[in-house]
Amino acid sequence: MVRVRLHRIRRHLFKAYVPLSPVLNFSTIPAHDYFEAEMSDREDLNLVVTDLHRRITGVGATVRTLIPYIASEEPLALVSQHPHEAVKSIGLWQAFRMCAQPPNGKPFRIWHVRRNNEMLWGLIFKHFFRCRLKLVMTSCALRRHSWFPRKLLAAMDAIIATSDDAAGFVDNVVATIPHGVDCDRFRPCADKASAMEEFAIPGTYGIGICGRVRPEKGTDLFVEAMIQLLPRFPDFTACIAGRASLEFESFQRGLKQKILEAGLEDRVLWMGEVDYDRMPRFHAAMSLCVAPARYEGFGLVPLEAMASGVPVVASRTGCYPDAIIPGQNGYLFPCGDLAVLVTALQHVMSAPERLTAMGATGCQRVREHFSAKSEAGRIIDVYKVIWQDAA
Repeated sequence: MVRVRLHRIRRHLFKAYVPLSPVLNFSTIPAHDYFEAEMSDREDLNLVVTDLHRRITGVGATVRTLIPYIASEEPLALVSQHPHEAVKSIGLWQAFRMCAQPPNGKPFRIWHVRRNNEMLWGLIFKHFFRCRLKLVMTSCALRRHSWFPRKLLAAMDAIIATSDDAAGFVDNVVATIPHGVDCDRFRPCADKASAMEEFAIPGTYGIGICGRVRPEKGTDLFVEAMIQLLPRFPDFTACIAGRASLEFESFQRGLKQKILEAGLEDRVLWMGEVDYDRMPRFHAAMSLCVAPARYEGFGLVPLEAMASGVPVVASRTGCYPDAIIPGQNGYLFPCGDLAVLVTALQHVMSAPERLTAMGATGCQRVREHFSAKSEAGRIIDVYKVIWQDAA
């Protein structure tokens, strides 16, 4: 069985190398003194958390939110080209050097991943180089994985699912732990007008969508709804925060043309990709968040908006049905159903005096059920069980 898995790993090694080339080419990584210095200080770190992506994506934001809470109880190494103020980041070569050393006081190190390429590197370290590792994967997908990810997932020692639905698509699930929000970082804003001014957003109320500009995220549904509703609600300004990859640039151009033809180019603002550090302020500037994704594995944006005191209108996918109580902190609509989305938005926009109360309810719900501190605590419990079972 091991030989079969090693053969499959070899066949797909090149596929992993291509997306990871920015990480493997150390000339592209910012030069931090700790990359080569003080390796001995890291040799007793028994937990390795990975974020192998050239940008800070939603997955990366989740990792960075959890790290301070986890590191406060279990010192860890972050394998990433993006520095983090709470821990020292290292590259893959430094991670290999550390994992090649015997763990200190534990039977093995834990390698916690969230992406296919990160699973693959863990398998290479564990089986090719005999590093003493246990591989933990957090899975949020709500659909059957393709062949290669299924084989990678089958080789994991433990899987954490982010929902009961996600747990149904993978084996060896040891815990179901929903993602959480840093409620100290995302919090309500007392002066929305000031926050709107910072982003040069006109009007009285901001209605925003945040995420990659592509059909899967429902950007077109948001634009179509705004074309119908903004002429009837002059106090609202729509804000689209996110970037379109090269593949979807024509999709974005088509949406901009529709907005231009509707004469709403001054009422629908393309914000581009909002910096990670400015995202809490952007959410706080909004009065209403829209999350019309046609598919979402989990979806942190609505939770971040709710933690910021902003009600949410979202499709029935990801974590949205678990987080949103219709009529109290937002509304839900069937995926892809523009008519129901417009009806829900019209209901909220026609009574803007309710937005503050709905936002407060949403904020309380996130703090009680979707906090990052709680998520981190439950993940640490999984680590402890894995180590204890091997004792």
